[in-house]
Amino acid sequence: MPLDGVRFEVPRSASVGLEGVTKRYGDATAVDTMTLEIGAGEFLVLLGPSGCGKTTALRLVAGLEEPTTGLIRIDGEVVNDIDAKDRDVAMVFQSYALYPHLTVRRNIEFPLRARHVAAEDRSRLIAEVSTSLQIADLLDRRPAEISGGQRQRVALARAIVRQPRVFLMDEPLSNLDAQLRVEMRAELVELHERLGTTILYVTHDQVEAMTMGDRIAIMERGVLQQVGIPQEVHDRPANAFVAGFIGSPPMNILRGALATTGGAGDMQVVVAGGGIPLPDPLAAVTRRRGLTSLIVGVRPEHVVIDPGGTLSASVMMVEALGHENHVACRLEGGKLIMVRLATGEPIPRPGERVMLSFPGGRLQLFDPVTEVRLDV
Repeated sequence: MPLDGVRFEVPRSASVGLEGVTKRYGDATAVDTMTLEIGAGEFLVLLGPSGCGKTTALRLVAGLEEPTTGLIRIDGEVVNDIDAKDRDVAMVFQSYALYPHLTVRRNIEFPLRARHVAAEDRSRLIAEVSTSLQIADLLDRRPAEISGGQRQRVALARAIVRQPRVFLMDEPLSNLDAQLRVEMRAELVELHERLGTTILYVTHDQVEAMTMGDRIAIMERGVLQQVGIPQEVHDRPANAFVAGFIGSPPMNILRGALATTGGAGDMQVVVAGGGIPLPDPLAAVTRRRGLTSLIVGVRPEHVVIDPGGTLSASVMMVEALGHENHVACRLEGGKLIMVRLATGEPIPRPGERVMLSFPGGRLQLFDPVTEVRLDV
């Protein structure tokens, strides 16, 4: 459902900066020396697995947590000592955080009352934002009387009506069903285009990140791993973690020894069940570095089931998705490797032995110790 235009004035968006920010809880480090710049009006997605520190980073910007070290800036101003209520940011929570005893109208109105906005201005703002988010007919209901998607719209309306310079969103779509998540993703992107306000959006869902963010910042164990536009992060992952996290299905990551084959000195990465041949430019990289082992990454769409392939595997499962098929294969050592098949390609049966090949050599190489990407 498309959103109607938001008519009320939105203040100038603000940039957000974290400079060497660390947050510790006793001996545990939730965020480790994080430096990140978010431009005014940018939609930046903070992405990572559960427990990586992304929500803590969001709460630090909101003022709900204090950094152990480092500086947090909003529009260039250091806000470490500024209370959350005075930072001019609005937060949308995963759990919606609506007041169950208040109507939708009163929930949206709450931040306006807290700021002593005049009654007629409150009514105007509520009418405009509720129309924009298509919840005008729900204003007299309570949260328990509306659906999850409608509650999420109410939570968004409560944030928008404050007219903040920065929106902070903590996995706001996680409680919705799959179809509604797709719809809400599109609506949030459209909402951002209309408002032009800075959005810092936290999620563990890489599909959300790839489809919504102007840029993606990926975290793991409290450390920022890579920041870039979605296509850059997908095509040129900074390390093996990012490579194995981004993509649906994600990139296959295999570790093996380097060996030369044939009289011409061709090189391959030897893994259980066979090997993965390296094209000459990639082989040259490994020789220059004097490597004897390697981490190699290959996306499922770049693996082919081929009787003349170089790697033996057993089909474990086939995911039939209609527009394509995902084939999960297990190598002799137990490692899983995913193959993406287009509609119309022959589909193997579970338990069948297959050979895999890697035409075109579309591989990513990573250092076996640091796991950092090796560039050609």
